[in-house]
Amino acid sequence: MGDLSAEQLMNMAGLAGVVLYLGSYALLQSGILRGSSYTYAILNLCAASLVLLSLTVAFNLSSAIIQASWIVISMLGIARLIWINRRVRFTAEEKAMLQDVFPDIPRAVARRFLDRGNWIDAEEGALLLGEGEPVANLYYLAKGQVNVNSGGQVIGKAKSGLLGEMNVLSGGPASASVMAATPARLFVISSEALQRFAARDSDFRILLENGMSRDTGRKLMRANQRLSALREHET
Repeated sequence: MGDLSAEQLMNMAGLAGVVLYLGSYALLQSGILRGSSYTYAILNLCAASLVLLSLTVAFNLSSAIIQASWIVISMLGIARLIWINRRVRFTAEEKAMLQDVFPDIPRAVARRFLDRGNWIDAEEGALLLGEGEPVANLYYLAKGQVNVNSGGQVIGKAKSGLLGEMNVLSGGPASASVMAATPARLFVISSEALQRFAARDSDFRILLENGMSRDTGRKLMRANQRLSALREHET
């Protein structure tokens, strides 16, 4: 490291900046990073700073203007995110829902999502989803218990999590009926509102689908655990 000249160090800084530029863009296009995230803005800020630093030994006015502009734009983007996130507020039940189902969703996006739905109190016996009927709403069960029925038989129960997530975006029929077994507290958003929001914001759609997949996975794990416990009891 001591044998490297200043020019070589600056060239290495420039190459590191190029790697950050290309890497962040590749992560953005692959859906791993979001364009509105702190990470993407910070990576671009670092990349532009490194490339600008490398220009001190091989100055190019056009490139310097581009890098300086990129630094300013990135800093403004970070400041904007900080300002937006400080203004966003959530209730205790909203925070619990987001932490349970959508832990990675940006605060501003989460606020827009929640504002498109409502919190409701369902009485015991209220039908939330009808077997064979189009799924018109996505529910999140915050309190209470629901029964999952198919063919007139109770095939499962739930005390938390999403309801209707399998077909809410496609509008397909529900594979089972879901009925409140006790008074329940739920968040509900219509399929139409969800589809419109997802169509306008591709980042949100990815986060939504990831959250729904995680929730479905948890349900399958719980179902397998119940089946295993039932087999052990029978033996």
